[in-house]
Amino acid sequence: MDQESDQVIEISLAEILSSLRNHIFLIILITIILTGSFFGINNYVIEPTYDSTVKFYIEASSVDEDNPSAGLQAVNLAQRISNTYIELMKTNSFYNLLQEEIEVNVSVSELKNAITYKSVQDTEILEANVRTNSPELSLEIAKTISQIAPEAMNEIKSNATLKVIDQPLLPKNQSTPHTIRNTAIGFVLGLFLGFVLAVLIDRFDIKIKTEEDITRNFDLNVLGVVPKVK
Repeated sequence: MDQESDQVIEISLAEILSSLRNHIFLIILITIILTGSFFGINNYVIEPTYDSTVKFYIEASSVDEDNPSAGLQAVNLAQRISNTYIELMKTNSFYNLLQEEIEVNVSVSELKNAITYKSVQDTEILEANVRTNSPELSLEIAKTISQIAPEAMNEIKSNATLKVIDQPLLPKNQSTPHTIRNTAIGFVLGLFLGFVLAVLIDRFDIKIKTEEDITRNFDLNVLGVVPKVK
């Protein structure tokens, strides 16, 4: 039983390798088409975006300086305030203030789509990331956030101070799309689809081409073969 099972696996692998060898040009063609398509779409169709990021530090004032745990309490308070600041900077009032300060014409809805906030885990750091189709516009919005956010937030939360610790920079490279990575995905996908198609073509091909096709598919013995006459 084990010997028969090993034989089946060996024959199946041989058939797969034979299919790949017979359709090697088809595999190469599909791989080239998908790789080129992924590269072309990412490089010429999808509009690139650029990120500019500003980072803030939340300094919470401790109530009792003589308390040994006051420092830890201040850190925990800053982490909780971070989520509050994020929600405050997502309000329409803050976006309206931001729109007024930005020198270029950008709508509030565009600002909402362009800006994302996050609190760096287990720290008192708050991050605002701006992603647009222009590196200059991303920098302009991020710089404006860094200028107005500390004052606006400090007026609301008197027991904490928002400070800029990392100024936004002009992005030199695009953030999306990831052309090299996506092109590599296209290459792997093309190779895989080519392999699958090559195996399926031979799998569903019912033409009898060799003696092995008769013995394997019909369980018949070959009595004779007519030789080719040149």
